[in-house]
Amino acid sequence: MSESALRVLALVALIAHNAAWPQDPVARLHIKHREVIGQRFLGNESHVEHFKLLERAPTSIFIGARNAIYNISLHDLTENHADKRVLWSSSEAHRELCYLKGRSEDECQNYVRVFGRQGPDRFLACGTNAYKPLCRQFKIENGIYVAEKDTEGRGLCPHDPQHNSTAVFADGQLYAATVSDFSGGEPLIYREPIRTERSDLNQLNGPNFVSSLAYSDYVFFFYRETAVEYMNCGKAVYPRVGRVCQHDKGGPHAFGDRWTSFLKARLNCSVPGDYPFYFNEIQSTSDVIEGVYAGNRTQLIYGVFTTPVNSIGGSAVCAFTMDSILRVFQGAFKEQETINSNWLRVLPEKVPEPRPGACVNDSRTLPDVTVNFVKAHPLMDDAVQSYFTLPVITKITFNYRFTKVAVDPQVKALDGKAYDILYVGTDDGRVVKALNVQAPNSRENVAPVIVSDVQVLRYGQAIKDLQVIHLAGEASKLMVIADSEIRAVPLHHCDSTAANSCVACVVLQDPHCAWDATTNLCVAVPTRLHDNDAGKTLYQDIVNGKHKGCGYEEELVKPTQTVMPPRLGRGEQPDDRDNEIVIELDRENPFGRTQPRANEPQGVIVTPVVYSAQTLTGALLGACLVSLVVGFASGFLFSQRLRSAPYPDPPEQRQQLNRLTEGPDSPGFNNKSINLVLNVNPKNPNGKNANSSAENKPMQKVKKTYI
Repeated sequence: MSESALRVLALVALIAHNAAWPQDPVARLHIKHREVIGQRFLGNESHVEHFKLLERAPTSIFIGARNAIYNISLHDLTENHADKRVLWSSSEAHRELCYLKGRSEDECQNYVRVFGRQGPDRFLACGTNAYKPLCRQFKIENGIYVAEKDTEGRGLCPHDPQHNSTAVFADGQLYAATVSDFSGGEPLIYREPIRTERSDLNQLNGPNFVSSLAYSDYVFFFYRETAVEYMNCGKAVYPRVGRVCQHDKGGPHAFGDRWTSFLKARLNCSVPGDYPFYFNEIQSTSDVIEGVYAGNRTQLIYGVFTTPVNSIGGSAVCAFTMDSILRVFQGAFKEQETINSNWLRVLPEKVPEPRPGACVNDSRTLPDVTVNFVKAHPLMDDAVQSYFTLPVITKITFNYRFTKVAVDPQVKALDGKAYDILYVGTDDGRVVKALNVQAPNSRENVAPVIVSDVQVLRYGQAIKDLQVIHLAGEASKLMVIADSEIRAVPLHHCDSTAANSCVACVVLQDPHCAWDATTNLCVAVPTRLHDNDAGKTLYQDIVNGKHKGCGYEEELVKPTQTVMPPRLGRGEQPDDRDNEIVIELDRENPFGRTQPRANEPQGVIVTPVVYSAQTLTGALLGACLVSLVVGFASGFLFSQRLRSAPYPDPPEQRQQLNRLTEGPDSPGFNNKSINLVLNVNPKNPNGKNANSSAENKPMQKVKKTYI
């Protein structure tokens, strides 16, 4: 049975047995593309730019694009000093060579992918350079970017602008995870002159790198790869976190250009149970976030995980602590003794001293046995477990998948508790705003709330990056980066027409928003926290979404119109629909309809029956069982009826077919008995064939025919 089929069965089993599968929350607010208000940057609209965020400064960002580097202001998304833009195109000779390799004109350009700040007026950039990666050092003179020198970019920058690669500048050196060949078949983690082993599946096995970061004395790389420890059972992709030491100088002797500290471990983002459901394909990670969770101060990193493309369309966001990541790398190693052996934990007595993979002052002095061990045993036995019992958010849908996550950390609500607000991008241009309302209190209980679902980009454009922007004296905003478009949208939609009442505002459960009882408006909380009477006039309830100050019970009995999303017409794109607003007023019956239809009596409140997932699953299984029983009975009765019916063939055909079974009065009846199994005459009691004269005649030669 295929892995995708096993995933389907596991998901059905979880739902059918009422296991701890997190229910997908419904977005409180839907805003379509035509209703989105915000700033926009398009660059050169004549071709695809393949935008990539290179560096973020306090008031500007550097964006790598096609043959250029844009310096964009965060205030209004306009280009700073457009006349001094960094222009960097491939040479004619390099483009001609790229054409000879079979690449298109769009591919044979220079897409800037890597950036490293070497000083206040000096930086290093690397581009694809028509499938011949090149790095160039720039310096700033009188506000103009001047190229100093070019160096080989192979191993630091990908050949293809769409290849999954990552790089980080730490302690004055560039660490990159990419491929070093034209075909993309030789992956490596590289810092000049040290790299991972060539063609060693134990270290890297077809990886897709998604992010990297420098933390403490280490550089971490997050990626997904084909799991070498699962090869005996088939093929599977696992999410990984790899680690190297910043002060690794390579090994002794022949290991001088190889890492002595490269280790990797699996990341576990799954729905637990007897048969855990795994989200194995990591897509991106957030920055390291520090906050108070379940009463403890810790540092978290959020990651986006999905299922394979040929499996159930599922996405999830899981959180991991940096302490748990560091702790796993201090644990046991995993090994496979022979090619037919299982992967097992390495016994402690087999681990040499000093410990393989540890950061040391001078790795060139390490003994060969330690270097050989870490080369053959880069995989850790334990996986990094998610911080919360369940994923922070899960979404099962075939319409879209999560691609990127950004965090507005530790936003304080009126109750004094702080919440991480997650902004999750999708591959169809949405931004989902969500939070875990139980994060300040518990690690075991996860209560996700989706505040809004905003179609920021046109339908079908994937979101490649997200950045939360806070500028002094300005409203905070979210930067959304796609291949050829950059948008800036508000972090919240407190002023939406959907939140025009106290109940509708509080039910958003958005720490950014609260109902102002003085002005009867849904307002942004940061703009009112400076008022002395803010605590008396602002209503907010993050955990339950109900506040007694709104007169919630009285509000519920009033007929309230709920605007539901219209149906799609034939050939109509989702972004061409009217603005959809769905506000959940009653958490016990969120889909109740209180507005009568035109053909119903006025003044009558109609509440449709709402069935739970368990009820629907039971009904489905019961219907399948009844269908099997009815089908079997019908087939049995039909077969019995056919047996008693006359043979439908014509007489002459029936005579030819039934010569061996018709009676003696039938035409063509053969009065000799025939053995139907062997097609020979039966034998007499003495063992001789009946109706045969073989016992009275001598044996004669016969002709034999072999087939």
